[in-house]
Formats: sequence, structure tokens, C-alpha cells
Amino acid sequence: MQKETVTLIGSTPGTNYQLTALHFGPENGKKVYLQASLHGDELPGSLVAYYLHRLLLRLEQEGRLEARIVLVPFCNPIGLGQMLNYQPIGRFHFASAQNFNRLTPDFNLSQKLIALIEREGIAWSDTAADNTALLRRYLKRVIDEIEVFSETDSMHKTLLSWAYDADIVLDLHCDNHAVLHMYGCPESWHRLEPLARYLGSQCQLLSEDSGSNSFDEVLYSIWPRLRAHFPTVPLELACIGSTVEFRGEYQLSHELAAQDAEALIQYLNQQGYLQLPEERHQALPALAREPHPLGGLCYIDAPTSGIAVYLVQPGDWVEAGQAIVDIVDPISLAKTTVRSPAAGVVFAHSGQRLARPERKLMSISSPVEQGNAGLSP
Repeated sequence: MQKETVTLIGSTPGTNYQLTALHFGPENGKKVYLQASLHGDELPGSLVAYYLHRLLLRLEQEGRLEARIVLVPFCNPIGLGQMLNYQPIGRFHFASAQNFNRLTPDFNLSQKLIALIEREGIAWSDTAADNTALLRRYLKRVIDEIEVFSETDSMHKTLLSWAYDADIVLDLHCDNHAVLHMYGCPESWHRLEPLARYLGSQCQLLSEDSGSNSFDEVLYSIWPRLRAHFPTVPLELACIGSTVEFRGEYQLSHELAAQDAEALIQYLNQQGYLQLPEERHQALPALAREPHPLGGLCYIDAPTSGIAVYLVQPGDWVEAGQAIVDIVDPISLAKTTVRSPAAGVVFAHSGQRLARPERKLMSISSPVEQGNAGLSP
């Protein structure tokens, strides 16, 4: 294992942050990239990284790794260090209010890559694999040439420089109170489905373009966009990616983290990135639930303020019109019942029990497009 530490550009004189990546296995052209806690206060993925680190060390010592595997257990030291009234606040950058998982337009890699190709030209090969290698060299140029001025941009550029040439990119997150769920792209679902099975993911949300410019989407969306822009060139989907939400922020235990780390190892074995001994192979479990379109996502907003009493729990299936939350006011004795706008699975609750009109209460995934898609803020 090789440890790589990079010092980020600081936005404040006398202050800087460091990022550390752990590199396992041979450099043979096959690569997997995993990072945890891009939202700095979401720690279940980092605990999974602890167990994954241990497993990868052992597999490397046994000569069972068939690819380069890069693990970044704390990928956001900026958000990790933000505290307010004893509470970690790692989703948004205090200085700029930027969501750490929403990259700025400067990081629109597919647009910049296509512009570079059209400006300078490219000697396409007749084979998709050769074109992948060629395009990754161009992509490295694109990332290297991005100018950064803030600590957040410096962090994003460093993370992308570690991940741009990976075949699989997994961004490990969590929600407030939730069941394990995943986001991904329909074109790569056949590659992600085994991961959903091994993890026991209870909700899969797929979209061609979420419009969020999230970290994993910035990388995996490059390849379908290249195929659409150059339809006569042999190109493959050289990168697949997913945001994996490891349940809720307080569902953090040794047992769950060890279970999830083993599931990731089983997936990488199934995909051919490592080789487990035969006795460790696990049969592919059944899929908990078929994927839904991201356009079927319903955010349930609070229509009034008061105490939120949830009538359904993460993992429950609800029907359209079903009562899902009561909002009560103990002064006026008013009770407002919120009903589900669609049939679907409840996959997350808000972490707050004080309902306010500007806060969402719950997330429901429906198999039917609702026309209000988008990732959470």
C-alpha cells in the first residue's frame, strides 16, 4: 500500500488542509476509486473505509488484487473541520455556501474535453480500448489545466486527478434517517446492479443527467456524452459511478460497516478487480427493489410549522394519498396531516423533528415520473 498526501491551496493565510489517498494493488490499467465523506459530517462511509482498508491490506499481501484500488477515507478535510455550536456542519462550505458535492462549472469535464478535441483534433483508433486510453490522456490535460483559487476547488481538482482514469467510481455518503440507497446512470445499471445486490440497497434511483454536477456524475457522464457527440467513433462506457448512501448518519456501527466493506469486496471480486479464494465467494443476493427513475423522486415539504410525527418509516412502501406525517401544534391543538403524492418507497426522513415550511420532511421514490426530479440540496 502506498500513501499519498497532498496539501490543498488555502483560502486563508496560514491555513491549509491535507488530503490522503491510499493506493493498493498493481498499476496495470484497471482501476477502482472510492472516496468517503465528501459531505464532511457524513461518517458511515468513512467507517466502512476503515474496514475496507484492513481487507485491502490483507488481499494485497496475499497477491489477490487485480487492479489499482484507490481509497480516500476522508475526502473533505474542509467540511470535516467545520463545527457550529458543537455540531459538525459538513454539507456546505461556510465561506461560500457551496455544497461540497456540487462542482462548479469550471469542472464540466465533458464539455472541456470535447472542446479540446475539436480545437486540437485527435487521432482516433479503430478499437474502443485504445480510444479510452487516448481520451484519458486528454482528460488528464483538461484537469491539470483547471485554475483553482479556493480551497474547495483545490480539493475537487485533487480528487478528480485521483479518479479520472478509474473504471469504477464510488462516492460514499449517507442521509439523515434512511435505508441504504444508490444513485446511478441507466446505461451502466447492468454493472451497478450486482453492487446493489451485495449491499442490500433498498432503493435505486437512475438518471441520464441529474443536473446536479455531483462528483461521480461529473466523471461517469463523460463517456455517454462522448458517444453521443462522436457517434461513428468506437467508444466504450469507460467509467461507471454511483453515489452510495449508507443509511442514516446515526446508523453507524462496527457490524454494519464491516458488513458493507465485505459487500464492496464481494462486488469487486465479482467484477474481476480482485480475486477472493473460492471459499470466500458469496452467492449474488436477490435485488431488494428494481430501480426507479430519478424523475420519480418526491420531496415532501412541510406545509406548516410544528412537531413532525412520522407515520411511516424508511423502507416502507406507501400509496398515493396515504397519511405519512402529522404536524402538530400543542398551543393551538392544530394537527395537519401530510399525505403521499404518489405510490413509492420511503427511503429517507429529515433529521429534524421541528417541521418548518422551508424544510423537506421525507424522500419518496416512485416508479412513475413525477416531473420534479433533482438531488437533495
